[in-house]
Parts: sequence; C-alpha cells; structure tokens
Amino acid sequence: MAVAPTAGWEDFFVAMAGGSAALAGLVMVAISVNIKAILSFPSLPARAGAAVGSLVLVVVVSGVALIPEQPAALLGAEVLACAAVATLLHVVYLRQSARLTEVALLGRILRVPLVLLQLVPLLVGAAVLLAGSGAGLAWVAGGVVLTIIGSMLDAWVLMVEILR
Repeated sequence: MAVAPTAGWEDFFVAMAGGSAALAGLVMVAISVNIKAILSFPSLPARAGAAVGSLVLVVVVSGVALIPEQPAALLGAEVLACAAVATLLHVVYLRQSARLTEVALLGRILRVPLVLLQLVPLLVGAAVLLAGSGAGLAWVAGGVVLTIIGSMLDAWVLMVEILR
C-alpha cells in the first residue's frame, strides 16, 4: 500500500482546521456587531464574505486533507474546488472595491496582489496534487497560512477600521 500524500502533515492540518474555525467564528461575531457600519460601505459586505469564505476554505481544505489514505489527485480536486469558490468571493470583492473612487488608486491596486498571494499557492498546490504528487501539500500549506493572514487583515478592517 502506498503512503498517503498527507502522511506527516496531520498535526499541521488539525491545527489549521481548529484555528481557522475559531477565527471564522470570531469574524462572524465581529460582522454581526458591526453589520450596520459594514452595510454602509459599498465593498465591505463583499469583503466580509471573502474573509469568512477564506477562513471556511482553510477549515474545509484542512478537513479534506485529514481524510485517511486519500489519493493525491483526489485531494487536489477537492482543494481546487474549494479554492475556486473562495476565488469567486474574492473576485466579487475586488470588482466592487475597484469602483470605489474615494479609496486611493494605490490601495485599490494593492488589493489584487494581496488576494493573489493567498489563492495562488492553493491553486498551484491543487494542480501539483492533481498531477499525483504529494509535493503539492507544501504549496497548500503555504496558501493556508497566507489565507489566514489575509483574512485577519480583512477582519481588522471589519472590526476596527470601519469605526474610525
């Protein structure tokens, strides 16, 4: 029997699943507390959706990575499907924020690489896994960590910056 591609990664994915689930819950509470302020800004509902969606992405990707004896290609398909949904949420957010003339052009432009920094490693990892190589897990792990960081930056805006 072949060694599962996730062998040795279990602790990482357990930690990421638990941590990101807790963070997703906290972000949902922050959104509910600041919902009126969030709704008063045109792009913030989409940003909130992208932040929550990204954290759920990490929970789900971490969960499917913990399925025992799963072939790399199947895991790659699962990661790709999850990342595609998160990508759609981010595209909606980026399209809405691109129209905001009250936000400096540099701020609007910088949002794109910040989103790409989160999602590209997951998409690359999914492609490598789809090709049957467990080496894609390193890319997935990098994407998971970067997605948590990006989601926390979005959460900061949703909790603190909108009240300034």
